Amino acid sequence: MEVPFPKSGHWVKVQFKKPIEIIKLPTNYSGEKEVTLNLREEGDESLKGILSPELALQEKIEADPLINIIVPDILSKPHKLIVETKKAHINNENRHSKNFTGYLRSPLSISATKLNYNRALRIMDTFIKAMEQRGHLFQINNDSAHLVIFGEEFAISIREKNNRIPKPKTNSWQEYDYIPSGILAFVTKINWSNVEWKDGKLPLENQLSKIIAKFEIKGAEEREKTIRREKEREIREEQDRIKRAKEQEIENELMKFRVLKKKAELWREASEIRAYLGSIEEKAIKEQSLTDELKDWLKWAHRKADWYDPVTAIKDELMEGVDKGNLTFKKSGYY
Repeated sequence: MEVPFPKSGHWVKVQFKKPIEIIKLPTNYSGEKEVTLNLREEGDESLKGILSPELALQEKIEADPLINIIVPDILSKPHKLIVETKKAHINNENRHSKNFTGYLRSPLSISATKLNYNRALRIMDTFIKAMEQRGHLFQINNDSAHLVIFGEEFAISIREKNNRIPKPKTNSWQEYDYIPSGILAFVTKINWSNVEWKDGKLPLENQLSKIIAKFEIKGAEEREKTIRREKEREIREEQDRIKRAKEQEIENELMKFRVLKKKAELWREASEIRAYLGSIEEKAIKEQSLTDELKDWLKWAHRKADWYDPVTAIKDELMEGVDKGNLTFKKSGYY
């Protein structure tokens, strides 16, 4: 209906009673002016098509008979990652810090008070098993387990949230005590931002279907982005390859033309030398001064012109190693 949305920061301004801009409705709108909302009754499947993809997937997960997302009251047959995590915590002498049990270098990142520690293990154990039943993997990366969905990795953790309590101020800066709140949060990072699910109206145990749905949708989205980036990278690399090949082709053409140009210059200069020698010989004949010494010199000079001319290019042992372009001789070592 072309109803305008508030601009970014609108509700923050409202909260702090700052001036806001109310965007007017369009004056030339001619479409429908009423909308009907239908309340879905319990068990009515007719409107499921309008559910968000995340909520629709969540319902499928809850209805999937092949997975178990019910967190047991007692940890039973724990996953090996849970076993290894507990072992790491037990072997860590400094695992208890301000009533928290947790160790960063354990396979799973779990940090909670003693009261919530076993509960956190049971939630994580149920989550891991359910994800594996859904066909996903867990792999160790930098000593910690990462969830792998469609080839995309996600770091996961369960931690008990803290309440930050200000200490009596004795310095110029404020210090705080961090007191365990009893609230567990399942935390991951998606697109470099922390995403968490925590105890609220629903305890964390009852949110596993929502967590799994979120991971699977984001995993698919991230995989699509990865594939798209890979295709874009391949396109860029192909474009770069074509560009480099074209540049190399141009450089090869330039090199061949430089050689051609240089040979033409050498030919022209050799022709000028021959013309010069012809003038000397003609003048000597007219003046009857063509001596044997001059004849020998003219013969020598013509041989050098023939050596210099790329068309004739006769061999000259004494001129081997001489660069015709700048007439320099690279000396070699003698023993």
